[in-house]
Amino acid sequence: MNNFSNANRDNGQPASLSPNPAKAMQEMMSTIDALRTIYVRETEALDGADTRTFLSMQDEKLEAARNYQSRIQQMLARKDEMRKADPTLRRRLQEMQNDFSQLAKRNAEALKRMDRCVERLGNTIRRAARDEARKQRSFSYDATGSMRHAERKAVSTGLSETA
Repeated sequence: MNNFSNANRDNGQPASLSPNPAKAMQEMMSTIDALRTIYVRETEALDGADTRTFLSMQDEKLEAARNYQSRIQQMLARKDEMRKADPTLRRRLQEMQNDFSQLAKRNAEALKRMDRCVERLGNTIRRAARDEARKQRSFSYDATGSMRHAERKAVSTGLSETA
């Protein structure tokens, strides 16, 4: 399902990063990778108009996003300590973060596209309903002056005469 430690599921809180800076960076990379995987799947679902998959992923995405946010805050709080970590590891983490940022932008664009599609569908449905209501209320007359489609419609009061 995801790459989070069991600490996430035990108390519902995002896991704390390791006190060891190198290990903390590796944990952060795992966190980025877990959220990246979800974003890729979600973007594919959006591009494929797979609403069921998209909706089924939202709890998992929320959990991963909370974990990501918590761990980024932890990294920022320890930035002086993290600067002392292996430069290769720091560079790899920065590259992952940059790649993830680009993926997040593509995902946001896909979400906006879906939002626009849903809005257009809603507008189309409202317009069709309004047009149909207008047709039901409109009257037209034939050459003799009689109304077309003006059959008398029974009006029910909801009461039965046999009661």
